[in-house]
Amino acid sequence: MSDFQTNEGRCQCGAVRYRVTGPAEDLYHCHCSMCRRLHGALFATYAIVARGHLAIEAGAADIVTFESSPGVQRRRCRTCGCQLFIDVDRKPGLVWYSPATAEGHPGHAPEVERHIFVGSKVSWYEIADGLPQFDES
Repeated sequence: MSDFQTNEGRCQCGAVRYRVTGPAEDLYHCHCSMCRRLHGALFATYAIVARGHLAIEAGAADIVTFESSPGVQRRRCRTCGCQLFIDVDRKPGLVWYSPATAEGHPGHAPEVERHIFVGSKVSWYEIADGLPQFDES
């Protein structure tokens, strides 16, 4: 998608606000049990952008970090608990964000969107959107 517009997002309570100034390089819907539990949803969606394309506009002091696995830090609002970002130590130039917390389209190319860890998805949900599916990442 070449017509990317700046995208603004926030947590549920509005304490943390961010701005994305570049299109997502990758976008996936993760069905692993960790993401399902952390989001309380059938799957969690993440957009990945170059670190320089995401800026926290307000509420940086309201962000708390949880290391969900070695080298993976999930960052959420301390007030409402909304998960916003993920940092991965082995990919310091990138940041993951939850595009459902943003107002606009993540600007990704359609061919990079996919479902991952579908081998872990809940048994009663059928993925029927036609996107590629992978048992792992």
